[in-house]
Amino acid sequence: MLLNNNQKLGLFCLALFSVSFIILMQVHLMPAVIAGLLTYTLTQKLDDFLSQKMLRFSHRSKLISVLVLTTLIIGIFIGGFWYLFAWFVDMAKHPTETLTNLKLLVNNVINSLPPSITHYLPNDLDEVKSTIMIYLKDHVFYLQSVIKKVFHDLIILIVGMIIGLILGYKENQRNTNQNQITQRPLTKALKSSLNRLVVVFQYVAISQVVIALFNTVMTAILLFIILPLFGIHLPFSKSLVLATFIFGLIPIIGNLIVNTIIFFVAFTVSFSVSIVIIVYLILIHKMEYVLNAKIVGTKIRAGICELLIAMLFLETLFGVIGLIFAPIFYAFIKLSLKELRII
Repeated sequence: MLLNNNQKLGLFCLALFSVSFIILMQVHLMPAVIAGLLTYTLTQKLDDFLSQKMLRFSHRSKLISVLVLTTLIIGIFIGGFWYLFAWFVDMAKHPTETLTNLKLLVNNVINSLPPSITHYLPNDLDEVKSTIMIYLKDHVFYLQSVIKKVFHDLIILIVGMIIGLILGYKENQRNTNQNQITQRPLTKALKSSLNRLVVVFQYVAISQVVIALFNTVMTAILLFIILPLFGIHLPFSKSLVLATFIFGLIPIIGNLIVNTIIFFVAFTVSFSVSIVIIVYLILIHKMEYVLNAKIVGTKIRAGICELLIAMLFLETLFGVIGLIFAPIFYAFIKLSLKELRII
């Protein structure tokens, strides 16, 4: 089959984007790309909404959307850091109460474990403290590297968000048709590829919201219906359900974080309960793979098996970030080939 010039340019842009994605995943910069895509997409969507609802200020809707998102992002970061700071300050103000709660927690955990396991655990809180101090001394350089990496990744995410906001501000979708008249073929092809990437990202973002809702509902059923039927009541159940939805909006990693929190809360109740809960959550997590593949696959007319294979393949090559980005990457490739009429 002979390809026309538009198809050749489209394939060139597809290859350029694909190689860039592989390099970015290899050097661990893909979180910045995802953060940039998120803020860019939100800027465009909010701009379209404001331009329709605020006709009087439609010429400033782009600026207003950027300011609103910037304020929201800054508020989330400041609120998160302030909450952690207030938590540490509260513990420091009430050391006796904190130690008492820790003793109760340690005792509950030890009492819930089988005797064969408790034999290897510290007997009291003082022994736990000494064990922790010894571990910190032995692994101080490793812990420093972990803290540095966390701050490095946080800075990368912030930079990605800023780039997305800047590109979203400069891009005016309402003038696209006028701009295309004077654009060169390669520029038009690159712009078309970027638009396809944004569309695919929207598909995946919608899919993630659905998955977060699914995960939240299934977790609520477990905590409020199934466990109470057996006379088991997990502490902080309402907060855990809320955290499940919030963290569930973060692909893969969010589920790992909230599942770990739920597991440790369940651990304070009973060792056997914590095992049952983690098995239940793992099964939900695996079902989410199929749900994600189904939603995204329906949008781009791809089979579930195709997306699952892509997710497993990229996870093997690039780890967790490959698993997160796989639906976007594969959907972008397939949608590009379809729109170029190559497949």
